Amino acid sequence: MTEGRSAKRKRNGLSAGAKKAMYYKTAGSTIHPGVGGIFVTCNRYHEKQCRQELMLYFRELADKIYEVDKGIDNEQASAIGDDIETSILKEVQALHEIDSTSSPLFTPIDVDCECVIFFRTRKPIDPASFVHRICSDAFFSKEKSTRHTLRLSPVTLTASASEDGLIELAKKVLKPHFHENPENPIKFAIRPTLRNHSVLDRDTIIRLVANIVGPSHKVDLKHYDKLILVECFKNIIGISVVEDFEKFKRFNLQAIFESLQTK
Repeated sequence: MTEGRSAKRKRNGLSAGAKKAMYYKTAGSTIHPGVGGIFVTCNRYHEKQCRQELMLYFRELADKIYEVDKGIDNEQASAIGDDIETSILKEVQALHEIDSTSSPLFTPIDVDCECVIFFRTRKPIDPASFVHRICSDAFFSKEKSTRHTLRLSPVTLTASASEDGLIELAKKVLKPHFHENPENPIKFAIRPTLRNHSVLDRDTIIRLVANIVGPSHKVDLKHYDKLILVECFKNIIGISVVEDFEKFKRFNLQAIFESLQTK
């Protein structure tokens, strides 16, 4: 018997178009304050190819880590049944859930800068742990999963570029890493990256962020436990706290692959 069009849709989740929207869509060239994301560098003239390969790779990894591609669970599906009407109902419900999140998991933003791309993310994606997982997979699997991507720089949260903006942003992002257990001293370093940015200089950024970390922790530029990444792009500042930065070749996927080839 020939099934109707609606019945041919995937019964236990979303249609292909709805799933794609759940993961990513293109956007303008503005990074707004108050978002998280990932800065990506690539070889010149390969921005489009880099964006395309990462959209696919990010989606596959998000499926594996967060299990976001499940739609209605099996128990609910069994209770409802699988006829055409309920299949349509499930898809409408799933689409409503997507709308309620207000944005897809990954939104590639054209920042109008050669060799640089930005992917805005939303929960459950945590940019720092997500990038760490990507680099860890590349390091231990010894498999090259990207062709055009170079460095990944996670941004837990962004703010407008100003001294006050940086201070408030640092307080929010650094709190779970440095302030909840101040009796346990942590060795840390600060690494600012400035692109098309002239509002704050490196010395000011390092001084302000170090003040927020506080005196109970110690600066150690070579043997730090945690690295504070400060990404400054145009009028936006972003911060994240990462580990294994040097082990994973400063989160440069191409450098990871090349280092493995020489062993």
